[in-house]
Amino acid sequence: MSRNLRPKTSTVIVIDDEIDSDDDLDVTFERRKDDSDCEVEYVSPKASGASRDIRKLLVIDLDKPARRAVTRDRNVAPSDSTNRTEARARLERIKEKSEVTIDAEYNDDMKGERQVRSVRGRTSKESSKILGEKKDRIEASSSRTKCITSETLDDVFEIETETRRKRNEAKSKDSDFEVECMPGRAAKGSKHCGKTSVIDTDALSGKATSKDKSTEGKSIAGNLDLRKKLLNNKTGAGHEQTNEDMYNNGVQKNVEPEASISAENRKRKGSDVSTAAKKAKKVERASSKKLSAVNKKDEFLSTDESESKGPGQTDNFGENVHTEWSEPDYLSEFNQIDKQIAQNLISLFKDDNTIPFIARYRKEMTGGMEPEQLRSIKNSYDSLKSIKKRGLLILKTIDKLGKWNPEIHSAVTAAKSLAELETIYAPYKPGAKRSLAERAKELGLAPISEAVLLGKVVPSLSSLIDTDRNGLINVNEVRQGIMHIIAEVISKDKITFEGIRELRKKVVINIQSTKSKSAGTLKVANDVKQKKEDHHKYEKYFHFVASERSIRDYQILAINRGESQKILSVKIIIPDWFKDRLRERCLRKYNSIGKVSSFHHDILNESFDDAYNRLIKKFVTRQVRHELNEKAENASVNVFANNLKKLLLTPPLRGKTVLGIDPGFTHGCKLAMVSQCGDVLETATIYPHTRSQKHSVQVLVDLVKNYHCTVIAVGSETGCRETEKFLTDLIQAGVFHPIDVSYTIVNECGASIYSCSTEAKSEFPNLDPNIISAVSIARRLQDPLAELVKVDPKNLGVGMYQHDLPEKQLQLTLGEVIMETVSFVGVDINTASHCLLRRVAGLNAAKATNIINRRNTCGPYKNRSELLLVSGIGKKSYEQCAGFIRILPETALLDASSRKDSLVYLDQTWIHPESYDVAKQFLKGCGCHLTDLGSDEFVQKVTSYANCDRKTLAKQLDTNETTLDIIINGLSMKKGEDIRIREEAPLFMNNFRCIDDLCVNTRVRGTVRNVTSFGTFIDIGVGTNGLLPIGKLKGQVLSLGERVDVLVLSINKDRGRISLTL
Repeated sequence: MSRNLRPKTSTVIVIDDEIDSDDDLDVTFERRKDDSDCEVEYVSPKASGASRDIRKLLVIDLDKPARRAVTRDRNVAPSDSTNRTEARARLERIKEKSEVTIDAEYNDDMKGERQVRSVRGRTSKESSKILGEKKDRIEASSSRTKCITSETLDDVFEIETETRRKRNEAKSKDSDFEVECMPGRAAKGSKHCGKTSVIDTDALSGKATSKDKSTEGKSIAGNLDLRKKLLNNKTGAGHEQTNEDMYNNGVQKNVEPEASISAENRKRKGSDVSTAAKKAKKVERASSKKLSAVNKKDEFLSTDESESKGPGQTDNFGENVHTEWSEPDYLSEFNQIDKQIAQNLISLFKDDNTIPFIARYRKEMTGGMEPEQLRSIKNSYDSLKSIKKRGLLILKTIDKLGKWNPEIHSAVTAAKSLAELETIYAPYKPGAKRSLAERAKELGLAPISEAVLLGKVVPSLSSLIDTDRNGLINVNEVRQGIMHIIAEVISKDKITFEGIRELRKKVVINIQSTKSKSAGTLKVANDVKQKKEDHHKYEKYFHFVASERSIRDYQILAINRGESQKILSVKIIIPDWFKDRLRERCLRKYNSIGKVSSFHHDILNESFDDAYNRLIKKFVTRQVRHELNEKAENASVNVFANNLKKLLLTPPLRGKTVLGIDPGFTHGCKLAMVSQCGDVLETATIYPHTRSQKHSVQVLVDLVKNYHCTVIAVGSETGCRETEKFLTDLIQAGVFHPIDVSYTIVNECGASIYSCSTEAKSEFPNLDPNIISAVSIARRLQDPLAELVKVDPKNLGVGMYQHDLPEKQLQLTLGEVIMETVSFVGVDINTASHCLLRRVAGLNAAKATNIINRRNTCGPYKNRSELLLVSGIGKKSYEQCAGFIRILPETALLDASSRKDSLVYLDQTWIHPESYDVAKQFLKGCGCHLTDLGSDEFVQKVTSYANCDRKTLAKQLDTNETTLDIIINGLSMKKGEDIRIREEAPLFMNNFRCIDDLCVNTRVRGTVRNVTSFGTFIDIGVGTNGLLPIGKLKGQVLSLGERVDVLVLSINKDRGRISLTL
């Protein structure tokens, strides 16, 4: 029904940038219910430019893209603007009349099942029972598969249209508003229909017309949950993007949200669903601007189903639609942890919490995980981020190539490793510019190759000969060019990669190493002795074969090093049946496409041989070696990390003055007497291994007696054995009497490197680097942790092939281990060096510098809260470091002006300030005073009170059990107690032994110096560490610094090798 329109007196015209021509524009008029005569008209920029009497006006509607506007109303100033509320108030006050909706999915010519899409042609005939059955069928289909079939899609549209009809019938009860669905063809034939837009964020956008001009511009919104559910399954996305989402994401610019989908496109095979990307393509054709289907934030947009590809364009993904894994799922699967704990850890990592803080103060969120496990999960989380980053880059690259589709996107977002991503991406990697296949394509052989793959008739190859062009001179060259193109197609086919992946699960691939032909003429070996030593190291690998499943980590690293030194030659041996099975899989596809002649069969087989020998075999070889290297490197890093942690936890020697000796021959032995506090008291240089031994003895005896030194630390490097013998001779001769002197061997790896560093020179500006090494050796005995953190961990000599490992991975892991160890031991903020402070969780070099500067300026810190006054330390940094910083009364009250009442006694413990209130309540319950903290009586009271039920006590104190355990353990520690005292102390000696003193089957006691994947090196006091092979450990696990009794199995004096067993 139509009615007469009142004359216009004013009009607001909105210029829609998304309307490209007058033929496509939608013009809407909306009338108010009251006597106002304001109308709104949407026109194209072209149409607006033709009108001279319109003035600019801005209409702001936050629910739609910004649009320019003009007005014909002279009473409205050009600069005025209408906000969202005012615009809505004016546009919504209308009286709705009859409206006709164009259903682009309906066509008069459609018969059978497709005709049921029209409400007019269906609803009076279909019962609700039939519709209910179809709805059940859709839901059952969506639960069985993630793919939408054309039959299911038909049912979707059928139920959708029925839902719309019912909604419109309900509206018509209270108004004269009426909706009628008709095909687009019928609408074009109606002269009384005015166009309007139907906006349905949950369904496909459609056009609409109105028979009543007063109702033009009316939008219909719907909420079709079933459509949304099926579209989600189709696209693999977690949610559907509305028009507004796409605009906010910056994916589409100036794209008409109401753009219709033509009936012709609906007829295409595959029944196109939804589609933002399709709309983007329309705009791209109109504006000639390149739009990307993948935005910077890795948002997923549904798109058209990929069109059929020729054999030269391999379809690398089937119809199986993957769903993107979530971060908690990934961590839970790869680390075998509860999903909720995985979610907690992700939140903690994203909030920049450190491993030491999480391990000690967030145990309730991690289930009490140890730092090693947390570090492993953190590595998995970093890998997860790398996978997502690489996946996004791959998607962008594929999109630029114009080959993006939902299946590729789903496969990429479902990949859970970088190797899997590279396998997916491999078919899309552009070939080398001058590859054999590219050269053949330049010669025009691509169509012939495609015909071979399709099983079509191929012209005689002799007809392609061109004697003036290289590559086409004769039939053999033509045939070779065709084979190169086909070989590239086969090597990049999805079936090939799937076949490789499946067959590798069954095949046994061997790694073979042999002596390199150039091993005897190496330029890097400057003398025969060096060559001989190198050959001795790799003798066992001159005829070595092992499967990829049985080879050990250290063997892989050894072979890699031998190969890099050109002593070893390495091959990957793949069984012949692997090639045969892969051939069957690959050629089955092309042999079944068309009529295959003997020519097709022969050239396909030859092309596969070429593809396998030239491309596929190399790919498998690279893949195998990459996986083995990655596994071996990770194992080596873990070995190094465990050894480093044990080394850093070596118990300190407190309250002793130590004489450090850096052994040497030509430059003599450097001596440094170091006080209990680590201060240098006196230095000297002696030459005990020359004729001036008498003078050297006198200097050494005077130093020992003047400072009453009972402990001597001897460096383990060059001259160690000779210096050790010199000392034992003096001790046994009684030259130090009445002082009871003993010595120990200290690992001096890295000491000489540190002595030449800028940091060492700033600490000891007036000392010679050789003397600094002696000071470092003495301090390593007094406080190993404080001294070892100054040295690059790689130079500490406790790793396994550490110099061959990836630098970034090694530094990151070792840095985490040092931070964890320093934090758990705790740091006295008033005495700690810069090297130690910067290793505390939550701190860095700049913050450590600021802490020391304030300490030098304002005096010692009195409590932890003063850290918040330091520049660069905010609440987050304070939260992370506070529990690991110690404020001891002995060092905090050194200044005479310091006030004792400013101390917080709980700052001496590892209890975090966030738990101080709970700790005070606990102390109140057990009747303890903080002034007695660390005393035997105090510890006894705490232990006694804590013997009750922890769960009940935690509930009384309004806390959790893990926090209560931290409080109890912190209060139970005695004054000066150190977690390092649980480790083995250094072994002191006063006699000398050498390798000549050893006999086979002799039982000796030694100290573990290094732990590797192939065995344990043990110092038995003869100058050469013995090797306890992993096969002789009998299941026992040894750690660095541990003392153990061993039996001598064999001795090779020429090579300095000692073999041990338990």
